[in-house]
Amino acid sequence: MIAALAAVVGVVLLYHLGLYFYVDQKIDRVDALAVDGPEVLAPALQEGAQTYLVVGSGVPDQTGAASVATLLATVAADGRSAVLVSFPPTAMIDTPACRTPEGDLRNPTTEAFAASLLEGGPSCMVRAVQQLSGLRVDHYLDVDLGRLPGMVDALGGVPVCVLPSAATAAAAGPLEPGLTEVDGAAAGSFLAPGDTGSDVTGALVAERAQRLLTSTLRAAMSTSTLADPVALARFLNRAADALTVDEQTTLGDLRVLAGSLGELTGDAVQRATLPVAQVGHVPAGSEEAYVVLDHDLTRTLFDAVIEGNPVPAELTTDGAPGADGQAPGTAEAPAPPPAEPAGPVLTAEPATVTVDVLNGTGTTGLAATVADQLRAQGFVVGAVGNEAGTVNQTVVRHGPGVVEQARTVAAAVPGSALQPSDAIGDTVQLVVGPGFESVVAVTIPPPAAQPPADTTAPAPATAAEPAPIAC
Repeated sequence: MIAALAAVVGVVLLYHLGLYFYVDQKIDRVDALAVDGPEVLAPALQEGAQTYLVVGSGVPDQTGAASVATLLATVAADGRSAVLVSFPPTAMIDTPACRTPEGDLRNPTTEAFAASLLEGGPSCMVRAVQQLSGLRVDHYLDVDLGRLPGMVDALGGVPVCVLPSAATAAAAGPLEPGLTEVDGAAAGSFLAPGDTGSDVTGALVAERAQRLLTSTLRAAMSTSTLADPVALARFLNRAADALTVDEQTTLGDLRVLAGSLGELTGDAVQRATLPVAQVGHVPAGSEEAYVVLDHDLTRTLFDAVIEGNPVPAELTTDGAPGADGQAPGTAEAPAPPPAEPAGPVLTAEPATVTVDVLNGTGTTGLAATVADQLRAQGFVVGAVGNEAGTVNQTVVRHGPGVVEQARTVAAAVPGSALQPSDAIGDTVQLVVGPGFESVVAVTIPPPAAQPPADTTAPAPATAAEPAPIAC
């Protein structure tokens, strides 16, 4: 009996080993790494740590730069902490000289971050990341997000722990809070952006892709999957079609990545997005809008990662859940209140406000970019064009009958100034000037409740706080 059992176990182990090597050889590989590149800072400090450049290509319903979601994951040498940094696809970056997949030398250039991959290839994106961060990229992983739902279906569904967050809310198909079993269709809807104007830096789709990919890899490593040769073979074959890695990375390295991030919770995982100085910058002579990074804060962020120190709290995503969906501490931190101008409480909902957007700067195409951001926050956009001249700052010009609507627009555009005008009738105009950064969400508080007629009546019971979501 024992001999027969040993024989069965041996056959199973050989099967899994053979399948592993078969799929490991089938995965597409590219020459992507430059671990000794001159842009790597303090390599001695990075010994032992592992940095993964995880690229989600083919974001559903997106084209061009917006179809690329990028996350840089650095796991500390002791495996007890990690930092996840998302890269805006349209961030203006300097890509050093690099080799294309055809072996041609590509000259240094200033471009959108995603263009380093789309026009240069994996090696160029790796060099661009190292140039910006100073980190040594040890592993490159490209996941075809269009095929990720098929990987989910191959496993018969994947459990994903979801906490309410900006990333979840921005999905075309937000998942229910808590532990949710996700099939391929739900996975695709979760990956796709619900409103392309609400994720101007690309951080939200990158976070959703990382959560779903990590959950999928963890499910693939589970005991139930390893014990099901049919499901395992189906998953690994689909994974082989969806994954592209560097020449040195193996399936074992991907298991280490999924296992490390899966075991780290709470404050052990810090999430950050690259610090942004300006959104919607259009250089002279160009029609493309870029995200301009705050280079001083970006350096501060990556210096902390290189030195193995915690990232300063002001540079992290407040209350962002960890890699397994668990929030730092015991509950997700509340989002900061939306900005509002000083003065009386706002009364006009964005959906009731029609605003014309005029470009008062020399930056071509800025009005259209700002108009998209306003639509993403629920405003109705009227005319989009150019101001007759230039302005010294962003102003919200309004007629005498639309003061409340103008105040709501001003609340959504930090730094703007209200400017009454009798010459434009009942119209609200946003004239974009120097210093414009972004459009933010505004909250219109409900009308104050009237006191009960009988003031001696007992007060209604206070509703209990909802229990924190845990998985």
